[in-house]
Amino acid sequence: LSCVEQWRCRSRHRDARQGLNCETCSKPYALPPPSRPRSNHTQNQNFMEEDWLEAMPPHVLAALREPHFWWRLGVSMVRRRWLRPMAPILLSPLVSLYCRARRLLKKRGVSRRRWACSLCRRRARWKCVRCLRSYYCSRHCQNVSWHIVHKHVCYKPARFWWSVLVYGAAILIGIPGILRDALVFDLMIFLIPASFYITAILGGGLATLLKRSAGIDIRGRILETAVVLVTVWLVWISQGLAWAFFGETNSCVGMMGAATTPPTPSFYTRFAVQTMKKYFVFWDNMLSAHSLVSTVFCPSRAKGQCFDHVPVEDPLVALLQELPKCANDYRLVSWLWISAAATLVISTLWKKRRRQNRVHQD
Repeated sequence: LSCVEQWRCRSRHRDARQGLNCETCSKPYALPPPSRPRSNHTQNQNFMEEDWLEAMPPHVLAALREPHFWWRLGVSMVRRRWLRPMAPILLSPLVSLYCRARRLLKKRGVSRRRWACSLCRRRARWKCVRCLRSYYCSRHCQNVSWHIVHKHVCYKPARFWWSVLVYGAAILIGIPGILRDALVFDLMIFLIPASFYITAILGGGLATLLKRSAGIDIRGRILETAVVLVTVWLVWISQGLAWAFFGETNSCVGMMGAATTPPTPSFYTRFAVQTMKKYFVFWDNMLSAHSLVSTVFCPSRAKGQCFDHVPVEDPLVALLQELPKCANDYRLVSWLWISAAATLVISTLWKKRRRQNRVHQD
């Protein structure tokens, strides 16, 4: 039983006997790997299985006898040999996005959920050091999970480029106009994580304010769902503004109707918009200058530009004066961005002050 901790390692040491024994004490593993040869005799086989069960802690046995949905899904995938190499390539980027979103919500004070063990769903204490996406409560759960599921789906660095290739091809096939309007989709993709970060800051600030002032804790799944829904809504509005930035007049949503008086942009807004315009025009001119690249990526090179849509001459005038529906959308998105920035600064200063007070008290 003392070697259960090392069961996850298949050592090549001479004392390990091809992974069947522990290289430290040279004794057979209490939980041998699944490929260990078994006796054909029924009694010996039952005796070996009982030894394995006795070596497992009760919470591991309970998890294996009644596995949760995600564990059953992982086992069903690794049992199919043709699906084993494809599962980490397809699923690991999605799991990575989910883990990053969970960490951000936890850091901003939106979520209070603890990470659950991948096997038994108890509170996790550490995670896989290679992929950082699988959490465990004990060494025993990690050992069992590694040999049954995780060693087949753990995300190796070599699989990263296969994921880039697969998802890149899927994007090119699923969005046919992405090469013609690469600049527009570049801005739209940037707005997705930016909108999520803004809503997470605002949601965490609201939860902290209610908890400190009124003693009401709204953190949890409801607030997480609200943050996700507001993110989708903000991305929808922001992408309409992105198309208007590139000259599409009928793209704005117009959440509050058409503006009667266009807002006056600040110096920082003008600076940000002009910087974005110079950035996109620079890439359009650079790709148009190379003949080899322009033949592949520039369908509109006959117009004197690389892509179908480039930023208009004065984006702020087009957004705020020529397009009345875009003016209110611009005002709404601007206030959300400013509020998120102010909330982030206030929360950072407040946390810094709390840390200083704790140091002085100690």
